[in-house]
Amino acid sequence: MNRFISFLLVAGVLLAGCVDDKPAAENVLARFEGGTLTSEDVEAHYRDLKKQTRFRNNPELLTPEFVFDHALNMEMIIAEGLKKELHHDAYIRQELHSHMSNLFLKILEDDLIEKIDKESISEEEMRRFYEEHKENYQKKTLYSLLAFEVDPNRAGEAMEKLNRGALKFGEAAAHYGQNEKERENGGKTGKRSLRRFQPAWRPVVQSLETGKPAGPVEISGKHYIMLLENKTEPYQFSFEEKKAYIRNDVLYNRYRDAWQKVYDRLRQEFRVQLNQDALDVFYKNLSAKEEESAG
Repeated sequence: MNRFISFLLVAGVLLAGCVDDKPAAENVLARFEGGTLTSEDVEAHYRDLKKQTRFRNNPELLTPEFVFDHALNMEMIIAEGLKKELHHDAYIRQELHSHMSNLFLKILEDDLIEKIDKESISEEEMRRFYEEHKENYQKKTLYSLLAFEVDPNRAGEAMEKLNRGALKFGEAAAHYGQNEKERENGGKTGKRSLRRFQPAWRPVVQSLETGKPAGPVEISGKHYIMLLENKTEPYQFSFEEKKAYIRNDVLYNRYRDAWQKVYDRLRQEFRVQLNQDALDVFYKNLSAKEEESAG
């Protein structure tokens, strides 16, 4: 959905409440089913239009008449969307709430959380953070893997030719590969860290011997022939090498903890009640979908 229209729907939902507020008659420029358009609304619309490149470069276009017509036309789009109850669709509600939460966050941020001075972070705190999160400052082992999906009935033949050198790996992928992309690129997966492989692949990749074809390997119901071309050794960066990054990470960690306290307080203030049974079902179903997608 167009994000501008989504934002307009947010505005429409909010403006619909103006009817109950009973704006002063002299400020009401137009009334329509479900809302009103006041002079304050149109002035806010004008300030927003002025920021757009089209009007910033051509300010003469922003006549009072144009601004009012533009604002009213947008309200009519909103009214049509509300009439069709678009805001009841879960995906559209997500768009609306995303815009609304981002807007409210900008307005409320200074009230919700205290600014943290970066210079208040001591070297002792940084060193403690580094020791607790050393894995974050490590150059991971990178694996250069070739792999292609193969018909298990033909896997033995492919492996036999690879092992005696009758075919190079790329040639075997082109001849025996089940996947068109793998046939074309010779089964190249690029150079990546272990965590960038799908979970089911990780123990297999770790167990491979460099330079030796392996297979057929069954992963998630499919059969593959693989070749680990090479892998790099991990490297642990020292505190001094990553000192500037560590300070930023400590700052981010402080803010994250502070925001969590804000969220906890708001949940308590607005009396959030969890339906744990429904949540457990949701977690299970979503995990199953993710696994199916990854497979």
